[in-house]
Amino acid sequence: MDQAVRKKRKRGPRKSKAEERAKALRSITDSKGSNGQTTVSRKAVAEAAGLIPDQNLVKNVQSKLSTKHERLNLQSAKTLAPSGHDTQHGGRGSNSALPDSLSAVSSTLGHPTCRVIEQKHGEEYILVIEHCQEVCFHGKALVSCLHGSVFIYGCTLHPGQKPLPVYAPRTHSALFITPLPQDEEQVVVSEHVKQLLGEDIKEDTVVVLLQKLKCPMVDYVTSVKEYANVFYWENKSKDKVVERVMSLEDSKHLESIGFHVVDDPSSPRLFTPEPVRSALSDVMEQVEHAVTKGTTAPVILLCGGKNSGKSTLARFLINLMLSSCEGVYHLECDIGQTEFTPSGFVSLTHVNTPTVGPPFTHQKTPDRCCYYGHLSPGDDPDRYVRTVKYVHQGYRGDAPLIVNTMGWTQGMGLHLLMDTIHLVHPSHILQLKGRKSAQDLPELSPEYLHTQPGWTYANIQEETNKEGDDIIPINPELVYLQVGNDMTRHTWFTASEFRSMALMATLSSLQPARGVLPLNGLTPRAVPWTTVAVHVCNADVPPSQIMYVLNAGVVALCQADDMELSRLRQGALPDGPVVLQDTPICQAFGIGVVRGIDMERRLFYILTSVEEDRLLRINVLLCGALSVPTPLMLQQNVEGPVPYVTSDFSPDGDIFGATPLRIRKNLQRERRQTGGTSGMGFVSANHQELRT
Repeated sequence: MDQAVRKKRKRGPRKSKAEERAKALRSITDSKGSNGQTTVSRKAVAEAAGLIPDQNLVKNVQSKLSTKHERLNLQSAKTLAPSGHDTQHGGRGSNSALPDSLSAVSSTLGHPTCRVIEQKHGEEYILVIEHCQEVCFHGKALVSCLHGSVFIYGCTLHPGQKPLPVYAPRTHSALFITPLPQDEEQVVVSEHVKQLLGEDIKEDTVVVLLQKLKCPMVDYVTSVKEYANVFYWENKSKDKVVERVMSLEDSKHLESIGFHVVDDPSSPRLFTPEPVRSALSDVMEQVEHAVTKGTTAPVILLCGGKNSGKSTLARFLINLMLSSCEGVYHLECDIGQTEFTPSGFVSLTHVNTPTVGPPFTHQKTPDRCCYYGHLSPGDDPDRYVRTVKYVHQGYRGDAPLIVNTMGWTQGMGLHLLMDTIHLVHPSHILQLKGRKSAQDLPELSPEYLHTQPGWTYANIQEETNKEGDDIIPINPELVYLQVGNDMTRHTWFTASEFRSMALMATLSSLQPARGVLPLNGLTPRAVPWTTVAVHVCNADVPPSQIMYVLNAGVVALCQADDMELSRLRQGALPDGPVVLQDTPICQAFGIGVVRGIDMERRLFYILTSVEEDRLLRINVLLCGALSVPTPLMLQQNVEGPVPYVTSDFSPDGDIFGATPLRIRKNLQRERRQTGGTSGMGFVSANHQELRT
């Protein structure tokens, strides 16, 4: 088809529709406030942010699951990309991060709609956005709004607010800076903006300040060559594609601070499909009602298969809630891909700042934390359930709680999810469904939740679980989200590499204020053997060999009560530390790297940033699945073979018995099974090993 004809067909209807909806959005205002001034309604802001979609569109994708529960089919439709090819990630239609009234405008303009004003060369630039043009980007920057309002990954920025650090590495989807419509009567132009742009400021003009973002945590991760270019985006499209948004010269200015404008239809982008926004708007209304009325804070549980977008949605929800709440709690139950801690931890974290980026950009100190020690709960499911219960007991209900669950949806994983639901008693369950139906959970209807047993907790028809705890009925509000690929991660990085990046981000706190030192260049803390007990969580290691495992290992620094230590005490090495026979369920204060062990002075030399007062309370060192990232092991300024890195030993060679035994504690004892079970995850009385 001729290119001109294609453009004509694309422009005509979208332009008129955009003008009509933009006009409608501008007309939505609340009644005058006490000061006599007209204020923009919360609904208008939500619509502009894409949280309340066109109702006609919602009706087309909703169908009834039951008389009380709606099922939202949130599969985003394919849209026509600027190149004329049908694609999911390049279009500006209903699956964009904005309503059509905003996102379609850029497709109808024949000239750049953004310009850049230099403030400080190589440090900060002013981005002027006209005609409600959304800006898609990779990279990182400190974003402030000088005029108008913008929406970024669940965060709404207004003039006068603190700058927002945003991270969009190429390991994840690109993000959007989305201008919000403004009320013409409400627009007040500051003197600073007038000096920059002149007196005549257009109604739909937004002015944003972009500054070079310096973060010690992220800078440490990118200091190694393996991750040095995670924020660099190479524009593989022709230059004219970028010129639709801004001039090439302006885009190069922004690249100097690490901000890369993306207008390539083939690049993965983070979309929030319109019906997803509709579902979230309903949840947000209930959150705001709970906050304003002082009622019970909502508990929102996210579940779905692997790579269905649970973590992405969790961050988006946190950012949305922070506009109404002073803080949000996040309960991490996915020990393989954790959000605010290194992997292997179950944690409860109070979040009071937006999270615009992947986990390695915002590692935090949790309020309550327990080290499980494995990357999957399959080897010791009983302890996993007890660990989740222990950590959840730290939640006081004074703020909303978001619960992130693992992507294991079959067999034992499904039973453990049922246990998690019974433990946290969610008020809402957001079930994400991807395009790979084999990884999807069954629909968690009320009947299913009441009849499906967990690994530890029986179904609702029984009075107590096998540990004697009462079974409390649950009746959450259920929302089914069909997200396709739009909210999932698009990357060639492996899960192991993401875990290494998160661990490096945590270890960045060991570094001095300036410069980067290797691990053997940092000053360790000396910990006497007599003050701590030790245990290896993920392997059966003889006490005589445990020192070899701890040396150069990553350990969790924990505090267990004396009764728990006495119960788990296995014995003590000759003139050595106490060895535990099992992993205690106790508070973890952080991690450390065992840099060395002094066998004569009986000391552990540990690199850690745990505060002094907490360090004095530590009495257990737990070694598990965490290990020092390979890039850090290789950067030791050591000539010749590197200990624990360079070796001729191969576990697949002729040396038998050299690798630790793997402990299996997932043999479920026989019990009465009631209706609603599939039989998966249970074994008969002969205790055969599970096949999960």
